[in-house]
Amino acid sequence: MNEPTSNGRAAWLRDVGARLGELGEVAGELSARDLERDAADLAERLAKGRFFVACVGQFKRGKSTVLNALCGRDILPTGVVPVTTAVTVLRYGDTLSADVRYFDGRREAVDPSSLDAYVSEVKNPENVKGVAAVEVSVPSDLLRSGMCLVDTPGLGSVFETNAETTRAFIPHLDAALVVVGTDPPISGEELDLVRQVVERVGSILLVLNKCDRVTDAESHEAAAFASRVIERRLGLEVGEVYRVSALERAAGRPTRDWPRLESALAGLSARAGTVVEASAARGLSRVASGLLREIDERRQALERPIEESERRLASLRSAIQAAEYTLRELSARMKVEQLALADRFGEIRNAFLAGDGGRARRELEDRLDAAPFTRGPGVRTLAIDLAHDIARRRVTEWSKQVEPAAETLYAETIARFVDLANEFVIRLAPESSAGALTSDEIAVARRFQHESQFFFTSMLTLAEPGFWAWVFDWVRPRRMLVRSSLRQATRYLDRLLVTNSARVANDLAARVEESQRKLEREIRDRLSRLVESAERALERARAQHAAGLPALSAERERLSRLRDRVADAQRVAG
Repeated sequence: MNEPTSNGRAAWLRDVGARLGELGEVAGELSARDLERDAADLAERLAKGRFFVACVGQFKRGKSTVLNALCGRDILPTGVVPVTTAVTVLRYGDTLSADVRYFDGRREAVDPSSLDAYVSEVKNPENVKGVAAVEVSVPSDLLRSGMCLVDTPGLGSVFETNAETTRAFIPHLDAALVVVGTDPPISGEELDLVRQVVERVGSILLVLNKCDRVTDAESHEAAAFASRVIERRLGLEVGEVYRVSALERAAGRPTRDWPRLESALAGLSARAGTVVEASAARGLSRVASGLLREIDERRQALERPIEESERRLASLRSAIQAAEYTLRELSARMKVEQLALADRFGEIRNAFLAGDGGRARRELEDRLDAAPFTRGPGVRTLAIDLAHDIARRRVTEWSKQVEPAAETLYAETIARFVDLANEFVIRLAPESSAGALTSDEIAVARRFQHESQFFFTSMLTLAEPGFWAWVFDWVRPRRMLVRSSLRQATRYLDRLLVTNSARVANDLAARVEESQRKLEREIRDRLSRLVESAERALERARAQHAAGLPALSAERERLSRLRDRVADAQRVAG
């Protein structure tokens, strides 16, 4: 552990460690095993001066490859399909070793070369092995300060459990590397993730990976786009966006902003003492808050007549079973509606190409004819630049025009889904225990829940003339030079219009899907919280009422004492 900067900080950290031990004891008395493990893990991290820097983002952004490159060795499995299914923690160790922790409490030492058996989607599909986390000790200088790099499952894959694993880890992180890409630079789900991370840690390091796949100009544009979206939507000043290629770095080649990314992480390591202190305060507050909720739920269970709890739970289970069946049916119908919407977006795009395509070609010809006379390859360069500007302007204007119409189509499609969802909420709300569900209307999904992630691609490699064309351009007559340049620029213009209009249509379809998924997740989360709360209340009520009135009184007093202990420990974090 790093030496504390003052005796006061050292004393405070010792006090926090002691309080975490006390909270662990309270959790053990309550049989709250998750909170007990959380308190123990926090105490161990505090004692060893460790803090978590999580690598998060959409699946297939290359997060595992980035972490491998930072550590200087291939540790984490990578592949062409969604790979990571469980959280993997890379921490410092004198030798390379690995341990697997399971949800049932077991620990197992494993060969680091066999990690894919535990964290890959192929060998551990949807985490059927019940892996809670994999911890890998790595002899890396970057990790000596106590920094632990954390690989998380990607968002947006077909495996929803993977995304839930990442969201569940957010309360445990201390800093974040948000890895985005160039196509699109940032998705709606990633934006939601950034919001949750920022609420937790206050800032992020934004990494634009796979920049070797685009031109330097396109990577700059993608970085600026991602930064603009985050600043506009979240009010967060991103600062530098680190444009890198983890594959280039792993191959030992220089790669754009990689040295500055390593410098930023080194700066974080230099502030390890401050980071650990903030982590300890947040962790202590989190465990204490969880215990207070657990104690309050138990106290409420003691006050409720057992018959009322049984009636509520029976009614609730029946209603939820019917709601879940209907929700699955609605989801299947919505998939059909999504396909129909995608077809409609395709029709809108075809109409755009049929109308604007011809007008764009005529504009290109007129502007090239009106250009000042010049000789040589400059004519061809001018024609390509004109084609690029015309395509960008027309596609961008069209995307803004089509947005309201697309949102209207979506609103009409989603309206029935939302109305039925609200019927579930209104019907089930009276059965809710401990405020698990309210009758507030779910109205957010009647509009797109994510901003457009359309990003104009320039495909500049298609516009480069061949060597002989460049040579002949110096000797061609003006008329022939203009005709040749116009033919190439027209082909480039058509390709830009076709490709980028398809990207607009695909973006609209993706936003429909993301909005629908967000609504489904909200409904299912509400139903899940509702039934879990009711089941816990009934289980505890049965046990306490069966013990008789003296036992009930004793349990109330015990819970009050435990609550006072927790509240006292929580004040340290404040």
